[in-house]
Amino acid sequence: MAGKNVDLFETVPVSESTVAVTAYRGGANAELPDTIGGRTVVEIRRELFAGHTELTSVRLPEGLETICGGAFAGCVSLQSVTLPASVVLVEDGAFVRCVSLKSIEVTAGNRYYKSMDGVLFDRRGKLLCCYPAGKQESSYAIPIGVNAVADQAFSWSQALREVDCPPGLIWIGGGAFAYCVLLQSIELPRGVTRIGDRAFMGCGRLASVKMPGTLTELGAEAFSGCGQLTEVVMSCMIPRLEEGLFRDCSSLPAVELAEGIIEVGDGAFAGCASLAEINLPVGLERIGEEAFRGCASLRALEVPPGVQRIGLNAFAGCKRLTVIADRDSIAFQAAKRDHVRRKTGGRISF
Repeated sequence: MAGKNVDLFETVPVSESTVAVTAYRGGANAELPDTIGGRTVVEIRRELFAGHTELTSVRLPEGLETICGGAFAGCVSLQSVTLPASVVLVEDGAFVRCVSLKSIEVTAGNRYYKSMDGVLFDRRGKLLCCYPAGKQESSYAIPIGVNAVADQAFSWSQALREVDCPPGLIWIGGGAFAYCVLLQSIELPRGVTRIGDRAFMGCGRLASVKMPGTLTELGAEAFSGCGQLTEVVMSCMIPRLEEGLFRDCSSLPAVELAEGIIEVGDGAFAGCASLAEINLPVGLERIGEEAFRGCASLRALEVPPGVQRIGLNAFAGCKRLTVIADRDSIAFQAAKRDHVRRKTGGRISF
């Protein structure tokens, strides 16, 4: 493979004897050479094959060490990949939106990765790196011993409806389950401490989420666009609801927030058209811009007196809402600014 197909690839030097591949001009079957210009191919750069929708197979050379994030992004016809023994790093999101990919195999002797039933793990089995989006099983049990799910690991899964999380799981990466279009429910075990940004974004059929009391970090837009979400249990003690956390969760009827939350971030509940009931914790201090914008079913919101800042358009488009607050409070003024009713001392103002 030393000289075959070298004209299909562009490279940049990594060292005197090695190169990284930066571009591909070929067709459906890619055979990456062991060497190009006398230098060993050691790296596939970001987006090398990205958008090559015609790509159905790829041969990766022994000697390859790094596959960068997004290297195969959007290769919607790619069905399988085998990593050579030399690979030491597969960055998160390397195979994102590869919706036909059914297996990622690893050549014997690799010291950093292994494959179990076509799913990619680190060698110790602690990190689930990538669940191929084209696998046809409707349910999957993450193996015992896994304590972290990598960024975008399950994203764009086409068939997955149910995921069983093991005890000992503590970390769910950014976008880990984003756009799993058939995923219906997930119950996170006690011990999970982090859910990354956009972890469940666009899971259009996700109906129920139960978050454990051990959770300390819940990322921005984690459940944005979950249009069928109807149940959220938040027993966790997180200090802030991040930006866009439940944006456009249009079926969510009620949320009970745990004490200890001091901020509702920008757009946290924007577009939650069915939200009719939510409590604001006594210790709340800040409400972000557009936090409740478009919550057309929300009728009453009692704002604690300790709230010190309310962003622009926090209540805009809340046509049925009455904000309950002290007349001299920031909340009362914000309600007036956003043209919603406000109530204090038994009297409603318009």
